[in-house]
Amino acid sequence: MAFEFKLPDIGEGVVEGEIVRWLVKPADEVEEDQPMVEIMTDKATVEIPSPVKGVVLECRGDEGDIVDVGETLVVIQQEGETEAPAPAEKPAEGKPAEPATPPVRKAPEAPARGILATPAVRKLAREKGIDLSKIQGSGRGGRITPEDLEKTPSAEEVKSPARTAAKPLLEIETVPYRGLRRKIGKHLIMAKQAAVHYTYVEECDVTTLVRLKNEFAEQDGYQKLTYLPFIMKAVVAGLKKYPLLNATLDEEKEQILLKKYYNLGLAAATNEGLVVPVIKHVEEKDILELSAEIQRLVEDTRAGKTKLEDLQGGTFTITSLGPLGGLMATPVINYPEVAILGIHKISKRPVVRDDRIVVRQIMNLSVTLDHRVVDGIVAAEFLHFVIRCLENPGLLMLHR
Repeated sequence: MAFEFKLPDIGEGVVEGEIVRWLVKPADEVEEDQPMVEIMTDKATVEIPSPVKGVVLECRGDEGDIVDVGETLVVIQQEGETEAPAPAEKPAEGKPAEPATPPVRKAPEAPARGILATPAVRKLAREKGIDLSKIQGSGRGGRITPEDLEKTPSAEEVKSPARTAAKPLLEIETVPYRGLRRKIGKHLIMAKQAAVHYTYVEECDVTTLVRLKNEFAEQDGYQKLTYLPFIMKAVVAGLKKYPLLNATLDEEKEQILLKKYYNLGLAAATNEGLVVPVIKHVEEKDILELSAEIQRLVEDTRAGKTKLEDLQGGTFTITSLGPLGGLMATPVINYPEVAILGIHKISKRPVVRDDRIVVRQIMNLSVTLDHRVVDGIVAAEFLHFVIRCLENPGLLMLHR
């Protein structure tokens, strides 16, 4: 019998995954541990390897399809096996023989041989009366896309070409809502439905911090230093003083879980969307160690090489748009965490000091919290404590 490889339990409560990209096709020979397909879960995108050596008989599902844990993904004929069905058992006396169960069950909506198209594309083609066999797909591996159908006249348009001579006044480009973008959407909806959001904003004078960071950057090993390590150390100091912001709410048990470790997520932009790698135990790392870890995680994330463990275990998140950070924002909490800090751009602004107008380096900070866990006064006290640490960087040396 052929081997049916099922989507394994990837852990962390994952119950389904999305097919991002097939790495094999029917008739391909695969080795044991050879990657066969990229699967995206709520946690990460991972390559699923083959547990056996053999020949691929069937790949079930199209890119963009959702498959459940335990559902068959790939059918493989192992080395030394044949595709012949198992012989039928001898029927009982007086009972007709039943046909042998075929070794491979054809998946529902499986693509026709030689035509690569998703079920949605096939349905649209049927509605428009378009013969898919006559279309050269522009997608990966020759896959037919919705855009290919838009360029192909329907059966009705072929019969009445005069009706399609004029260019349409309104053009619409269709972009698939899937992959990381769909995962982000589902997570944000859950976060907004589960937590009671509110945001508090305050400005911070980082003139001394800017000078200190620039002095560090002149030393060997600190050339790539950013402000993030300093901000992270200030945040950890604030979380130790105000532990409700480093917590999760267990509604079922009616408990608030205060975390005594500090794993800070950093929202990083990629071509596909926002990903949040996590730096573990920030309280145990110095500025240079944090800088190196940030650089590694950001590079891996943007290259699509993030490991599953780098996306798990966060207790608090920091989000920043760098120089494009704007004056303020209302970040969405990275549920089930209860707080997220928004970092905004640093710019020279006129401020009043000792009744005099002077120019200082000013940055706004915004913190969004779950009001079920953190009251407004606690949010304000936390943010002002973080600001005090950033305005007086020497205080950071006192907090480990």
